[in-house]
Amino acid sequence: MSREWQQTRFAEYVMPDAVYYQTIWAVRDLVRMENRLAELEEERDLSVHSHSIVMDGGGSAGISRPTEKYAVEKVLLESRVSAIRNALEVVPESFRGLILSNIIMQTSGRDFPNKMWKYWKQRFLYGVAQNLQLLA
Repeated sequence: MSREWQQTRFAEYVMPDAVYYQTIWAVRDLVRMENRLAELEEERDLSVHSHSIVMDGGGSAGISRPTEKYAVEKVLLESRVSAIRNALEVVPESFRGLILSNIIMQTSGRDFPNKMWKYWKQRFLYGVAQNLQLLA
């Protein structure tokens, strides 16, 4: 796997390395997050979460809250996917596939028609970092 380098030519979009790599990995996780959201929707449609809470004595046994767990996971995934998709809206449509391919599939980018995609990639990643509130 080749190392991921941040474009430094566009100073207004340069991020701390830790933020840059968190953003890269969030985008790489996009497909899994979207698949998990689809699974959660399917599970919700197929079953009704009907569990009872039973506690004996005054112990602090683990309480099962499947509906809460489902809702929290769904909201977190939706917000992350939305942050990435909203940042992608800034990128011209002709560059979106190239950028996602470069980040997710880790294609080199050498075969891309021009180097303008690098500017849009950096701007996209900066937007994702802002949307995920990784930048102060």
